[in-house]
Amino acid sequence: MTPLLGAYIADQYFGRYLTIQYSICFALVGHVILIISAIPPVIVNPNAAIGIFSLGIVIMGLGTGGFKSNISPLIAEQYKDERAYVRTNKHGKKEIVDPATTTARIYLYFYFLINCGSLTGSIAMVYAEHYVGFWLSFMLPTVMFSICPIILFTFKKYYVLSPPTGSVMAKAFKLIKLAFKGKWSINPSTT
Repeated sequence: MTPLLGAYIADQYFGRYLTIQYSICFALVGHVILIISAIPPVIVNPNAAIGIFSLGIVIMGLGTGGFKSNISPLIAEQYKDERAYVRTNKHGKKEIVDPATTTARIYLYFYFLINCGSLTGSIAMVYAEHYVGFWLSFMLPTVMFSICPIILFTFKKYYVLSPPTGSVMAKAFKLIKLAFKGKWSINPSTT
């Protein structure tokens, strides 16, 4: 549900870039709360630790939903070629540049790097938890994730950013509401 909300907020109000930035900050708050739930003075009290942990997971989930639903479209906005063309490479040979192939390659690299980070992060987190504690296991992704807003802010001038154009979901819900006007009932057989 939160990715739908994140996409709606980006399309209707803030745009993808700002929604990603706000969502990352929100998720970072959740990450910090997770670390707090696992520090030794808190984790010895299981009820408090579980409560703080749950709050951190919910906040982190809300932030991640806003981030995840907008990062792939932001990447898609960066490549603007729509038609294939011929170019000469640095060796003097002609080659065809196909936008569909280029876009597919961009996403292959994107998801390859995500999976590499996931694998190394998962291994590092398991060892950190086993040899030090959960607080370090939660701190590792927090430190890595805190680099994201810095990178986004630093390279903002290089991004192709689109303003919000209105959400398709809002229009679809209005259409559904109009279709059911006067026909909706709590009794399914009369709807």
